Amino acid sequence: MEFCFPSSQESLAREDASAQPEARTKSGVDNDLTRQCSLLIQKWGYEKLAGIIVVAWNARMRSTAGRAFWPDGRIELNPKLIDFSAEEVRNTMLHELAHLLAYARAGRKRIKAHGMEWRQACCDLGIPNERATHHLPLPSREMARQWRYTCPVCQEAFDRVRKMKRYAGCYRCCKQHNGGYYHKKFRLVESRIC
Repeated sequence: MEFCFPSSQESLAREDASAQPEARTKSGVDNDLTRQCSLLIQKWGYEKLAGIIVVAWNARMRSTAGRAFWPDGRIELNPKLIDFSAEEVRNTMLHELAHLLAYARAGRKRIKAHGMEWRQACCDLGIPNERATHHLPLPSREMARQWRYTCPVCQEAFDRVRKMKRYAGCYRCCKQHNGGYYHKKFRLVESRIC
């Protein structure tokens, strides 16, 4: 009897990208996806990031498909993606990985989350026409706006979910009448929406 064990490179090449993730991976770290991301990042020469990258399922996610945490190298995916398709899981994982790759390339430079650097990273990872948002039928919730802030000069109102912690002025009035600088006569008046 003879046994043949393929090298890790051979087994990765044969893995079916459309294979459905197992149900056991619906929460916690997914070692298979972590390994795939690590290998992709190593391909681009970011060994340090490849060593810390972790892909995990976050059961608390509702309307978000995924998110990436820089510089932690952590990607969290919504377990509901499994119900859609393996391709959706893969695309979301690559979308989030592109964020990490873009930030790794930028170093200390500040970049836009879905800016030029991210789009280039998407192209490099094989998802050239990736969009910044998803159109999946995930549940979303609308938060009731509880606070209204009104400019005493122009009477423009701004509704907010959370109460502002500091004073704020009407941007338009400050810009038009005070060279873009804050002045207390443009301070927004707070009121509670019932």
